[in-house]
Amino acid sequence: MMSKLAHRGPDGRGSWSDGQVHLGQTRLAIIDRASGHQPMLDEQGTLVIVFNGEIYDHALLRQRLQKAGHRFRTNSDTEVILEAYRAWGEDAVLHLDGMFAFVLYDRNRRLLFGARDRFGKKPLYFAQPTSTQVRFVFASESSSLNEHSALRSPRRLNEEGIVSYLVHDAVADPRSIWEGVQQLAPGHRFVLDLAGEKPIHISRFWDRQSAISAAGTPAPKSDPDRLISLLDDGVRRRWVADVPVGVFLSGGVDSSAVLALSARHRPASEIATFSIGFDDPSFDESPWAEQVARQLGTVHRHRLFNSREMLARLEPVIAQLDEPLADPSILPTALLSEFAREHVTVALSGEGGDELLAGYDPFRALSVARWYRRFLPRRLAPALGSFVRKILPRSDQNMSLDFKLDRFLRGMGVSAEIQLPTWMGSFSLDQLTRLIPSRRDRLSAEEVFADVLAFGRQVRGGDVDRALDFYQRFYLPNDILRKVDRASMMFGLELRCPFLDTAFAEYVNSLPAETKFARGVTKAIFKKGLRRQHLLPDQIIDRPKKGFGIPIARWLRTDLRSEVETHLVQDWPWALSFIDSQGVRDLVRDHLSLRANRAKELWSLLVLSKWVKSHLS
Repeated sequence: MMSKLAHRGPDGRGSWSDGQVHLGQTRLAIIDRASGHQPMLDEQGTLVIVFNGEIYDHALLRQRLQKAGHRFRTNSDTEVILEAYRAWGEDAVLHLDGMFAFVLYDRNRRLLFGARDRFGKKPLYFAQPTSTQVRFVFASESSSLNEHSALRSPRRLNEEGIVSYLVHDAVADPRSIWEGVQQLAPGHRFVLDLAGEKPIHISRFWDRQSAISAAGTPAPKSDPDRLISLLDDGVRRRWVADVPVGVFLSGGVDSSAVLALSARHRPASEIATFSIGFDDPSFDESPWAEQVARQLGTVHRHRLFNSREMLARLEPVIAQLDEPLADPSILPTALLSEFAREHVTVALSGEGGDELLAGYDPFRALSVARWYRRFLPRRLAPALGSFVRKILPRSDQNMSLDFKLDRFLRGMGVSAEIQLPTWMGSFSLDQLTRLIPSRRDRLSAEEVFADVLAFGRQVRGGDVDRALDFYQRFYLPNDILRKVDRASMMFGLELRCPFLDTAFAEYVNSLPAETKFARGVTKAIFKKGLRRQHLLPDQIIDRPKKGFGIPIARWLRTDLRSEVETHLVQDWPWALSFIDSQGVRDLVRDHLSLRANRAKELWSLLVLSKWVKSHLS
């Protein structure tokens, strides 16, 4: 199991056992490299922990616990978790600001206690085998679980997990791609009593709505300077490390702001920044990154990739993933991580800014959608979509007009409650019923989007608030954070996200929606704060969002055409036989003939096919 996680912890491994509980860890040494080894026991030998992540407020917590009489033998944040548990029990997680997944064994009480951070930056998978005497198995990646003798054979794919992948581009928690394996959801903790036969108890300790309620009413004053100050604190804490640290720089407003704030805490001439570029200008943001780096005076490193070089990495990246992920930007993120790891062990990035501050294009589409639903019937959307596909020329450019209109009308063909996931995912419900005819009776919105619908009914506020909740609860952990975790950890690189600092996130979430999305302007209060403090030039602040895309629509008809014909037409995997192969071929025909842009659907199926062949061969 540990060998499957060696890429996540290249600096060493350790194990501990009392004959009944067995704990193992592979370590990426960042804090207290000399004495922070794991599994770690407390001084009395009654608590033992394995922990993945970083606790950014560990120095303050250490001081607080020392004043209360707790003793420490190391400078490690791991030991702080042990003593926090001793002080506050299961509520220790409420005091931790960071990215974390950990499991702690309380030997006196004979229980396991584990938790995953608020936004799900670090993963935690588990299984509870029923056919053996093994009660509980857990790991950071599901591929590690499959090495355990209680789970190794036969390995079966979870059809519900595959449906989730097809509609969300990733298997959304708490499901996994494997039968019998679950993910602990973000902001959740568990307790498993090993002394008795009680089932595992899982509870939520944080979500966006509860944090807003805890902030109280009236809402805090909307203060752009305070917003920037809180983000600045988050950036400063994420520079603490005993290894080299750098910054991912895309040239967008979020990563540029992280860099500008970093330059407040150390000379810009000592900051290493990293970007990559592509040979397709419509997808290449590197000139903007180079401009920001030049203006701030950082040590900037840039690497340009052509299509052949990028596609050569596709197979190994997919094979390394423990679960399929249909977000195409996993490929450039992996290339950037590999490049940066040649120079640093930790990198700061701008993930989370769009989800907290309403930065995506669909926020602009919400008002158009309201007018559409007021004046046009839902049943008209498919016909309008067909009309748009006929009259608009096909374009392979990044976020082209025909792609945006097709996505918009697809969302107008479903209820408002599932509009956003329909915009964001690869397959619509109608497409799924044609693709998986054997499950047609179980492919209703209530079945497929049950978690989204249940969560959405708890949300207060208007459509912008509901969108923020969807992005933070579902899209951020299951797509964005999973992508950056897997891509960076493939190469033993730790990626830190200042926008997900707890104090910053809770302040942003407590503000009215109109401070974040105002009169068509995304990230309004954030941009106002950047201007007031003269952190970035207007051309960077006002630059339209582009995203970390790659030209998959063109590749599928050119460089990847043989791959498409092999993996989707000629050799569809036997393990996916419940998916109609003729439906797959129809999508291939539509895209290759330019009848419709099916890039998202085909990329999703190509990744799935390649992943299944890699993991079940």
